[in-house]
Amino acid sequence: MGLDFRFRDFAYPLAIFNKKRQFDKHQYLSLEALEQYQLSRLKEIIAHAYAAIPYYRKSFDSMGICPSDIQSLSDTAFLPFLSKDILKVSFSELCARDLKRFKPLELHTSGTTGGQVKFLVDKSSNILEFVYYWRFWGWHRYRLGDKFAEFSAQHFTPIEKNSDKFFEFNPVTNRMLINSLLLSVTNINKYVSIFKAHKPLFLKGLPSNLYVFALLCNEVKHHGISFKAIFSQGENLFPNQKKFIEQVFSSPVFDSYGHLERTVAISQCPYGNYHIHSDYSLVELIKPKNDFLSSIPLKKGQSIFEVVGTSLHNYCMPLVRYKTGDLVITDSAQKCCPCKRSFPLINSVIGRDSDIIITPDKRAVTALYVALDRLPGITCGQIIQESPSMLEIRISCSSDNISQLQNLIKKEVSSFTGDSMSIKVKRCSPEELYTADGRKFKSIISHVDPSVILS
Repeated sequence: MGLDFRFRDFAYPLAIFNKKRQFDKHQYLSLEALEQYQLSRLKEIIAHAYAAIPYYRKSFDSMGICPSDIQSLSDTAFLPFLSKDILKVSFSELCARDLKRFKPLELHTSGTTGGQVKFLVDKSSNILEFVYYWRFWGWHRYRLGDKFAEFSAQHFTPIEKNSDKFFEFNPVTNRMLINSLLLSVTNINKYVSIFKAHKPLFLKGLPSNLYVFALLCNEVKHHGISFKAIFSQGENLFPNQKKFIEQVFSSPVFDSYGHLERTVAISQCPYGNYHIHSDYSLVELIKPKNDFLSSIPLKKGQSIFEVVGTSLHNYCMPLVRYKTGDLVITDSAQKCCPCKRSFPLINSVIGRDSDIIITPDKRAVTALYVALDRLPGITCGQIIQESPSMLEIRISCSSDNISQLQNLIKKEVSSFTGDSMSIKVKRCSPEELYTADGRKFKSIISHVDPSVILS
C-alpha cells in the first residue's frame, strides 16, 4: 500500500486538511453513523459505476440489478465479485467513460503471485492515501513534519552504483530514505552513526527489514537507537519478530495492512488491536475456499475470512467487491477496543509471506520480488535460495525470447544482490510454482538462516 508522495500531491492543502478533519471525526462516530457514511458513499460509487463504466453496466444489467436496489450495506451481496483476472482481462471496460476528468494515475500490483495487475486511481485519491497514513501514524504521536526514517531497496538500485550510499535525507519533508541493501555486520556501525546523528522519531519498513536491522543493532553495545514508534507493513509481522524489534529499540511496533488498489486499510491502534478503517473503503469478510486453511491454528471463537473490498473514493476505475486474496482472522471475543474508536476489529492479518535473501558478502536483501515486478512478460515468479551463493529464479512467462528474458532477470536481480550471487533462471508452468499442498504462495523461499549475517 505504500506510496511515494511528491510535492505536487500537496498542491491542494485545503482539501487535505478538510479530509483530515473529516477522517478524524469518523473514528469516534457511532457504528450506526459510520455505516450511514459508508452507505452514502457506496450509493454514489454504484450509481457512478452503472452510469459511466461499461463493465458494470453490462454486469448489473445481466443480473437484473440497478443502483436503486442498493439500500443497505448488506445489499452488496447481490453484486458480482471482481477478481484480479477479470481486472486484467476487462481493464478497458472498467475505465470510466469520462476518464480524463479524474486525471488518472496508472499503478501496478506486484506480479509475483500470479501476474502483475494494472489499474487506475484518481489523482486526487493521493489525498485520501496521505490522510489515511497521517491519521494512522497520528494514533502513535506522529505530527506532520516530524523526522521520519524509512527503509527502501528500490531507491538504491543498482547496488553497484550505490555501494557507499547509506541514506538520502530530504530537509524539506524531514524524510530519510535508508538503504536496506547494505544491511550487514560490516556496515552496522555506519547505520548506527547515521541514526544517532539524525535522530528520526519514527521508523517504517518491511517486517523483514526491521528484523534484520534489530538483529544487527543487537550486536552493537549501547547502540542508543530508539523511536516514538516503529511501523511495519507489506509482509506478515510474526509475534517473535515484533517482540525482538521492540526489545532491541525499546520502542513499540505497530503493523498495518493495505494494497495499492485502495479497497482496504487495516492498522493497529495504541492498544495493539487491528482496526478496519471503514471510511476508507467498504470491507466485507467472506468465507474462503482454500484447502490449506485447516493447517492454520485457531483458538476458540476465531474464524478465517477472505478480504473483499470496495472503493469508496475512486471514480476513474472504482473496484466493486474486489477479491484481494488475502485473509484475516477474527475473534468473537473482540467486541470493542479500549481506544474507543468505532472501527471494526480483527485479530490478525495473513498477508504476504516472504523470506530474507542472504548474499555471499552477508548482506540481507528483503523484498527481492520487486526485481521481477520491473520486467515485462513474467506472469508469475518465485525466488529460491538454497545456499548463500546461489539463487534459482522460477518463472512462468509469456515471452517467446526466453534467452533475452533470462539475461534481463539476472541483470535486475543482480542490481539488488550484487554480481557475486550466482543466478539460475528456470521456466515453469504456473501450476509448478504453487506448492503441492495448496498452501498460500510464497514469492521468496530461503533455506539460509538470516542469523548467518552475524557470523
